[in-house]
Amino acid sequence: MPKNIYKLSDGRIVPGVTTIVNQLGKGDSLINWAWECGKAGKDWREERDTAGDIGTAVHDVAMMYLREETPTVTDEKVELCFNKFLNWWLDLKCAGVQERLVEMPKVSEKLAFGGQPDLVYELHGKWVLCDIKTSNGIYDSYWLQLAGYGILLKENGYRVDEYQILWLPKDDRFDAPIRTDLKKEKEIFTHLLKIYQLRH
Repeated sequence: MPKNIYKLSDGRIVPGVTTIVNQLGKGDSLINWAWECGKAGKDWREERDTAGDIGTAVHDVAMMYLREETPTVTDEKVELCFNKFLNWWLDLKCAGVQERLVEMPKVSEKLAFGGQPDLVYELHGKWVLCDIKTSNGIYDSYWLQLAGYGILLKENGYRVDEYQILWLPKDDRFDAPIRTDLKKEKEIFTHLLKIYQLRH
């Protein structure tokens, strides 16, 4: 899937949230995962690409559903993850959820970066910024991404009261943790943005 290109009003191309956060790398989690793949006789590169394809497909069908399009699911793992998403969303619908933003690119003219948050929804008066993940764990970098999106949305006139990771791993696990304060993560993100700008 091609990367989004974010441009300021003067035409300058700026980095996206994911690019900024990815400067941290994957660290020990990727090394340990590759080691486990090797012990199981699997090529970690093939496993990585397959996992990435599944994650992209899950994300795409979830976004299609939210946009009231008709997603087609043919892969069993994608279907498993999508069904977890669907059950979560239908529970929220029963509770009165309202979509406020679905996968809409935004840019920060002030700080010179862009991003495309997955979902902002309103429930019981609170606006929740939600990011969908299908990885094997919930990593600190995910909260840094949400912090970046939060900064971006605030500049563009959106409220964010809570931050949520919708975790849909490729097995029977599920979690949807919410945080109300990402002050530290926002500070780290702005430092990462400055580092990116100094390097480029």
